[in-house]
Amino acid sequence: MCLLVYDVMRMAKERHSSVCLSSLNSLFQRESNCERCLPKVHFKRKNNGNVRDYDCKNMIYYYCGRYSLKHAGELFTLLQQISHRLPDNPRILSIGCGPCTDLFAFEAYFKTYKPYKKIEYHGLEKNMLWKDIHDFITKHGKKHNLSRFRITYIDVMSEVQKVEEIIKNEKPNIISFQYVLSDMAKYHPVSSVKRFAEEFVQKAFEILPKSTMIVFNDTNVLQSYAERNPDEVKGRDILEPLADKFWHSRNISVFKYYFPYRNDPSLQFGGAHSKCEVDMGNVPADLKNYFEIWYEYRSAQLVLIKN
Repeated sequence: MCLLVYDVMRMAKERHSSVCLSSLNSLFQRESNCERCLPKVHFKRKNNGNVRDYDCKNMIYYYCGRYSLKHAGELFTLLQQISHRLPDNPRILSIGCGPCTDLFAFEAYFKTYKPYKKIEYHGLEKNMLWKDIHDFITKHGKKHNLSRFRITYIDVMSEVQKVEEIIKNEKPNIISFQYVLSDMAKYHPVSSVKRFAEEFVQKAFEILPKSTMIVFNDTNVLQSYAERNPDEVKGRDILEPLADKFWHSRNISVFKYYFPYRNDPSLQFGGAHSKCEVDMGNVPADLKNYFEIWYEYRSAQLVLIKN
């Protein structure tokens, strides 16, 4: 994996507090329980049925340490699969970029396979708590093949017209949705998220030229898990109808992939990747020892390319 992700993870380690920030003013400080708190954001059933956002900087830093290698590695694996369709100089628009784990994947891929090419990246994000991560990347990005790095703080579902203007003005050749649709579905009805995704693809391809690609990387779970947790939104539930919508279009190529992290046919979504384990061999020891790094790739992936 690239050096940028390790730089960000090390910064997150240095800024992460071993004492819970919410208890700093309390008479009884407690140890940080970020690894227990994060599931309350990801699953409202673990938060008494209430929706919670990333609302604590300590949690933000721990998230970067725990999940960055997983999310970046999933996308890196996908980029290897579609390498023949990737542009030489990517202009990436990331929808709901969060900690920019998609950028880590693109930086790693181009440093490995096309080291003399430069990356332009524009992230759209509604949560200002990720700003420390963004500021760090801005400061250190030039040594990591980034010719342009910019973040706009915007809620893409409520400000669609502004997003369209950005697409028209910047002409990205790659649009990335990294664990975004399932996150949107925590706050909006699934039907609304499906409609947003479909209309977004149609509008983006209406504006942008041939060879433009839209990449989705999102959650995938076993059918038995889905049946036990029927209220939990699965990213693949949104990707499947989106893929079906454009499957027979002569103007759009559709590629589907998934990680078979369990031997279960209910995970299937297009082609299976051959590797599901995060490569921990090159992870710096201080990071490996500090964070409970997620060790398994589990996502479903959809790529749409305008012909």
